[in-house]
Amino acid sequence: MSDIPPLQSFVVDALTDLGAVVSPGGSLVWVQAPESVQHDLEVPANFALTFDADRSREFEAELVAPGSYFLERLIAVIARRGQWDAARYEVSGTEWIPAALRESGLGPETGVRSHVDGIEDGLLWLFAFRVTLLSDEKRESFHLIAVSPSEQCAWPVDPSRPDPELIPNRSSGTFANLESGYQLAAETLRSITSGEVDRFRARSLGLLEDEVRRIFGYFDRTIEELRESDPDGSQELLRAVMAERDRRLTEAVERFDPKAGASLCSIRAIHVPTARVRLEFPDRSGTDVPLDAWSGRLRGLACSNCGGTDGPWRWSSPEGLRCATCAPSPAGSARPRGRPPSDTPRRGTRAGEASARSPRGSRARSRGASAGRRPP
Repeated sequence: MSDIPPLQSFVVDALTDLGAVVSPGGSLVWVQAPESVQHDLEVPANFALTFDADRSREFEAELVAPGSYFLERLIAVIARRGQWDAARYEVSGTEWIPAALRESGLGPETGVRSHVDGIEDGLLWLFAFRVTLLSDEKRESFHLIAVSPSEQCAWPVDPSRPDPELIPNRSSGTFANLESGYQLAAETLRSITSGEVDRFRARSLGLLEDEVRRIFGYFDRTIEELRESDPDGSQELLRAVMAERDRRLTEAVERFDPKAGASLCSIRAIHVPTARVRLEFPDRSGTDVPLDAWSGRLRGLACSNCGGTDGPWRWSSPEGLRCATCAPSPAGSARPRGRPPSDTPRRGTRAGEASARSPRGSRARSRGASAGRRPP
């Protein structure tokens, strides 16, 4: 299944790219479709979309959900057409640089010093993928992967984040190394979805195993009952029962066999201001990293513990630069408070006033231990 915000964003962007006028209005999205869209999607000139199944009957709105007829048609049109566009992200001033550094966990309050060596026009590719998991059930999700062709690195972008305003821009020279950028995006997509795919496959195979066990159990009992009731009976009946069993097994394998696939929905080239930032850490080491205004991602950093490249970052001595997952938490690094032994009476009480509960701690012995093991 997929979340509504990224699905709605994808559908609105796709319809707009096809030439439709889209007007969001609460739970309904109103669409004015040109003749080409009417023909391709089999819709009237004016219609409504909804992403909520409970609202699908209002104004005869088209329901948009994983596996719905409208979404399947839209994706088929987009795939056949090939969605490619170029845009520019413009930002005034340089206030976005310290804001992005603070968001990345490397603001001046952390002791990390920074200065900008220059700002130039950079390029990012944004790949949109549709991932489909198919078995007895169908799950779909949309993923955005950003690629920096200059650094040859890729990272996932949250589809539900507020999308900064992009200005349509004529692309020129943005096709260079596009194939390598696609390979980076595809590898990143495999990495971030591998856990979900493995869990889906394990669940589907578990259901298949249960179904196969149920089929064998039912038909084995049926065959045994037939042989007991008529030992000299016709072998044709037994062969027919076994043939039906084999057919059911084949249907079960086809039904529960897990399949995973990904399709490329669109590619967008984004021209964005990119700053060359010099970072100086408290131990007097330093590094130069690019920082773009659209994603706010510091590229070229790696965790000293796991080697990961995803922030936010934390600086600590003597560990150095670590990602938020590997960085020690304040609670984890604090010394535990001293406590008296568990059998020591609290201040202001007498030993005789102790609770009737069993004492805790290394000297305590549970009642189950003293009573001995019960027989099974």
